[in-house]
Amino acid sequence: MADGYMDMGLPLRPQDITATWLSDALQFKYPSVKVDSAEVVDVMNGTSTKVRVAVTYELNGRTAGLPPTLIVKGGFEEHSQWMAKMYADEVRFYRDVNPYIDMNTPACFYAGSDPATHQSIVILEDLKAKGVIFLDPQKPCTYEQIARRLDAMARYHAQTWDSPEFDPGGRFDWMTTRYQGFGKVFIARYLEPERWNHFMRQPRGAAVSVRLHDRDWMQGALEKLEEYHKGIPPVVIHGDTHLGNLYLEPDGRPGFLDAQTCKAPWQMEVNYHLIVACDVADRKLWEPALIARYLEKLKSHGVDAPCFEAAWEAYCRETAYGYFIFVINESFFQTEAVNTAEAARFGAAALDHDTIRLLS
Repeated sequence: MADGYMDMGLPLRPQDITATWLSDALQFKYPSVKVDSAEVVDVMNGTSTKVRVAVTYELNGRTAGLPPTLIVKGGFEEHSQWMAKMYADEVRFYRDVNPYIDMNTPACFYAGSDPATHQSIVILEDLKAKGVIFLDPQKPCTYEQIARRLDAMARYHAQTWDSPEFDPGGRFDWMTTRYQGFGKVFIARYLEPERWNHFMRQPRGAAVSVRLHDRDWMQGALEKLEEYHKGIPPVVIHGDTHLGNLYLEPDGRPGFLDAQTCKAPWQMEVNYHLIVACDVADRKLWEPALIARYLEKLKSHGVDAPCFEAAWEAYCRETAYGYFIFVINESFFQTEAVNTAEAARFGAAALDHDTIRLLS
């Protein structure tokens, strides 16, 4: 998908999701399908909005095996215009990335962006109807659940480990790091002194050590991480593997939602997920074995993985990134309770990992 790609107009309000619009969207993959009726039955607000729509089809839709409910996901919030790049990235994931990597995600029936507005839309299968278990950001996972997800990460990381597809002319040459483009603007916005101090006064600020309130250290730490990343092979990462973006299939297989794909070294994703997934006490006991397991899985997929010592230091440094994300995360993206819980987990990990010294 080229930048600014558009194949049709997109709704800007949930009530604009009509049978006619759904027919037009679905016909890119299912040319003969027509939607007879469409009823919005649920609107789930958040960073982006998920709209559950009950649909009926003419005969061709039923024979194509299309489901009776669909999730239409897009930017229907007051903050959506500012998040346009994030929504477009998810469209790019479903159109340009997911077909080439082995990541378990919802089936996607349409993905498109409109450069004339902030809007990007994906039409996805309704996982609730499938009987999956959605993970809860405030409920830590078991060792086995985390291990299985790290196994899945090792599999799709290995598929793009230091891939030539990142080079000019490659399939992923458009992919940026978290320190380029929108990511760079995002970081700068939340390191502005007044905004940073605002978040330090919130419950999440009280939940972390005052040693981690130092804005100047935070800025320097992220700059150092950017430099460290340049010397480590990039991979395609999901980009936002906190528990609210994850689910379990009925058989326990891990699934991934809300991808914000970018290229990054492996430890950015592994650190970000592992710390939010563990209870604080469990994390200290489980981390070494989980990191060792992840490295062994990489090797089993043919990757010349780093040794444990080098990997462990890279993993410990990376804690600064996840800490930054949750200590400044807006309460209209995640509730203050979630942001406080996640910031507390990263804050504790930063002290355990000696991250302040490693990035000073």
